[in-house]
Amino acid sequence: MVRTEFQGSKVYTVMSENKPNRKDVNRLKIDYAVRQKKGLPFILASTVLWTVMLAAHLTSLDTSVKNIVAMCCSALLVPVALLFGRIVRVDIFSRENPLSSLSVVAALNQLLYLPIVLWAMYEAPAKMIMIYAMVVGAHFLPYYWIYFSPTYFYASILIPAVSLILGIRFGPTAVCLSFVGFDVLICLLLSLEYRQCRRLTEG
Repeated sequence: MVRTEFQGSKVYTVMSENKPNRKDVNRLKIDYAVRQKKGLPFILASTVLWTVMLAAHLTSLDTSVKNIVAMCCSALLVPVALLFGRIVRVDIFSRENPLSSLSVVAALNQLLYLPIVLWAMYEAPAKMIMIYAMVVGAHFLPYYWIYFSPTYFYASILIPAVSLILGIRFGPTAVCLSFVGFDVLICLLLSLEYRQCRRLTEG
């Protein structure tokens, strides 16, 4: 069992024979949300990479080439997020809070659905971006709990639904455009949430 204590900006965890206190867990979550700025570096990176995908889909390149560009962009997410982390002063690899391990598991969870995306890449290339967007959007759900973030909750529902509708009716370009729009909106909302969390830690 874990009990948390705050001293300055650090969180200390100690073993306790009692059941975990909900307030202690909430403090860990708030501390982690502030340390990671609600995962903002990853959303900023996602915005850039989905913009690159959108640019590729606005060209006359073959669909298979556009899909390869999307896969390359997905592989660049962590390096680009690391760059944005330095810009906004967030250590995305920080292990000071025990929730960091849970965050990694939540991020890796989408890899379980990668075979579906790869299948679509070869069997239904025109729908690959739609499926990829649905997978990425749905994987936001755990961050609703980790970061105390309603933004991630609604994003995990709206992005897959909108991607499905746009992908079927209008195609991958519309999906890319909508995802860029979602990312920009998520960045703005997470910035507001971060300020609220910071006030809690300072108060």
